Amino acid sequence: MDQLDEYEQGEQVRKWLRQNGSSLITGILLGLACVFGWQWWQGKTGQHQQEAATQYLAYTDALEAKDEAKMKTFAAVIADKYGDTAYASLAVLRNAAYLQQNGKTADAVKVLEAAVPKVSDPLLAEMFSLRLARLQLTDGKADAALKRIDAIKTPAFPALTQELRGDVEAKLGHRDLARKAYEQALTHLDQASPERRLLEFKLIDAGGQPPAQPEI
Repeated sequence: MDQLDEYEQGEQVRKWLRQNGSSLITGILLGLACVFGWQWWQGKTGQHQQEAATQYLAYTDALEAKDEAKMKTFAAVIADKYGDTAYASLAVLRNAAYLQQNGKTADAVKVLEAAVPKVSDPLLAEMFSLRLARLQLTDGKADAALKRIDAIKTPAFPALTQELRGDVEAKLGHRDLARKAYEQALTHLDQASPERRLLEFKLIDAGGQPPAQPEI
């Protein structure tokens, strides 16, 4: 009975992962983006950056309140006056996430695609590429998502990149390639990483077997 319960729980988790993989990767990417933005701001003191931070916070408040009129106003100000700061890119990422969460995935893709040429920082550019690939996958364009992932030659976030590649290959029905990608992703995660268990379920779902944890 315990084994049956464990199997049923595993099936429920795998089903949840397939349905919510997008929100998981979104949270991770946005978290990384916010950390990068904060570090960048700390290293670039000055009134201009402080003003950009203030506008960005006002924008996120409007977003959380779903006040689209204020969202557009603050987004326009950030893009026009503070386009040279990381907050412009962060605002675009937040806007895309908002659109996707409200069922406007195609619009979210357009927003990111329009912003990509303006992103100069390589880390943010990679975040945009990963986010675009995830949205394209969600929008049923797995082939386009795979091409975008292939364009990332030296990933700064290898675990995220390989996990997303696995999700795309699984969607395309390539279980062997999905399994290999998930295995590669696991090699870039620490044993204590909170994302590791979720990734292991994906690997199992693709027919693989997570490596045994080292004895303590």
